[in-house]
Amino acid sequence: MNQKTLDLTAWSLVVLSISLAVISWGNGFSWNIESLNAYQWFPLFGLVAWMTMWGHYIIGASRIKNKGLQKPKYYSTITGYIVLASLLLHPGILAYEQKENGQGLPPDSFIDYAGQSLKLAVFIGTLSLFIFLSYEIFSRMKKTDYIKKVWPVISVSQSLAMILIFVHGLRLGSNLGSGWFRIVWIIYGLALIPCFYIIHKQDFEKQ
Repeated sequence: MNQKTLDLTAWSLVVLSISLAVISWGNGFSWNIESLNAYQWFPLFGLVAWMTMWGHYIIGASRIKNKGLQKPKYYSTITGYIVLASLLLHPGILAYEQKENGQGLPPDSFIDYAGQSLKLAVFIGTLSLFIFLSYEIFSRMKKTDYIKKVWPVISVSQSLAMILIFVHGLRLGSNLGSGWFRIVWIIYGLALIPCFYIIHKQDFEKQ
């Protein structure tokens, strides 16, 4: 793989992944967008966040296997903003709407929305959010001696969050109950397994 191929692959995956998420989401209500409320909008951002982060793992593993390749120009910045905005909007919209409807604040309002039987799925989604957001802090401190020392653990925590969100989506995602997008979601999840191995192997070898 050369740099041009990596660049094309990276941006193609961004477009493909977000497009698949949007298509599945839109098909769920026959694209009757003008009639949507907040409860129908917030799931989209969860799908976009996870599938965009999935691309980070694919590209990261590809760069490790092809030494000398650089991240595509603006890739980290643009996809980083997409992920961060989506991570905040996904629970944020639901929290706001539940509060406006007299259901209180999270986590209780999230459990009220999902139901007691899905309490664990709500919990792992919330835990994953905090793990992902912690990366925003740790990545800015990566050059400090302590963060360098524990970076493999931080990296593994991000992968754990990816796995938890994968399960969270299968349990709670209205677009993932059945159909073609559930198959796509599972294929995406399986594709992460070799990426985890490649990335974390390098993390620990650098220690």
